[in-house]
Amino acid sequence: MKQETLRARLKNIIKVEGISQKHIANQININESLLSRFKNGRTDLLYRCDIEALDNYLTSKGY
Repeated sequence: MKQETLRARLKNIIKVEGISQKHIANQININESLLSRFKNGRTDLLYRCDIEALDNYLTSKGY
């Protein structure tokens, strides 16, 4: 999966559902500041396990 697509899905769930990135970070066990940098395009350096965890979370929520 392209990280741009994952980033767009993350932004979409935050916008539509009003879920905080802190909540998402806690749910997938990732550092909140890393998730913030990823969301804002300041880093593309997520580990494969973090990408999979975020993808699984977003998919489970229908995003």
